[in-house]
Amino acid sequence: AVVSTQSTGYKTNNLRMLKRFDCMRRVPRTLSQSSNSGGILSALTCIAILLILYTQVSMWLSPVYKRRTVVHRDNDNDHVGFRLNITFLKAHCDDIAFKIHDQFSRTTDDVTNHVIRKSTGSGCKMELDYHLKRITGEFSFISKDNRTDMSHAMEDLIIGDTHKYANTKAFHALKGVKLRDIGSSTHDYIVKLLETNFIDEKDPEVANNVSPYQYTFSYRPHIVHNKKDGTVPSIAQHYIRFRYNFSPLLVEYTAEYNSFYDLVTNSIAYCGGLFTTVEVVHRAFLGGSAFIKDNMYKKL
Repeated sequence: AVVSTQSTGYKTNNLRMLKRFDCMRRVPRTLSQSSNSGGILSALTCIAILLILYTQVSMWLSPVYKRRTVVHRDNDNDHVGFRLNITFLKAHCDDIAFKIHDQFSRTTDDVTNHVIRKSTGSGCKMELDYHLKRITGEFSFISKDNRTDMSHAMEDLIIGDTHKYANTKAFHALKGVKLRDIGSSTHDYIVKLLETNFIDEKDPEVANNVSPYQYTFSYRPHIVHNKKDGTVPSIAQHYIRFRYNFSPLLVEYTAEYNSFYDLVTNSIAYCGGLFTTVEVVHRAFLGGSAFIKDNMYKKL
């Protein structure tokens, strides 16, 4: 019994010595006072802390892409796929042909059979899925006579592979372009293509070496004016022509993920700084309000 009493006394003394090094001493409830403003600020601070934690976890799970532009030297893939959806507003499907021509070909290939055509009342919707050579060229929708109205609306033009991150306007620049009733018989689009690679070792979809293309375009119409006697000048064919040119540059987007260490340190820093700032503001508010009240009572 004596030994057990001595061991208990040693433990008590050790705990007392350990409490002397306590840097986070609690304030007794009898010495603290709660307030409505403090409760509101505490609730808002907890909501803000949850938002901060959600943001940090999202940044940890989702990558941040760093951009790098290099000179493209890989010529293994000499063909690029493209998908085009276009609607002719006042032309029938049988009145329009589709042709492709590049700078090294002496002939123009008629690939109308590769076009999916759907009649839409007085117009025609065309969907095309084809492959272009990686050289400068052009593809055209050509009318079979000089009376076809080439007013059209571009649904979308996608060059290269599809990718979940290639959903910005840079990859769909022609989407939604609509030209109608402008008195034009020909439409020239000049398209500049820029290959883009997404590099992400953790994402299997990105690791499959997909290469979507960003592009910009300029448009030039050819307006046909009537003659002095009011007649329309004779033109063999009306057309919509897309002239494309590949850039020698390549844009690489490399995915970088935040480490778990960054997640922990950033969360602690932001949450601790927010809590400290709110506490300082609240104490300043209480001190200022108490000072104003004291001065008002003294004047009375």
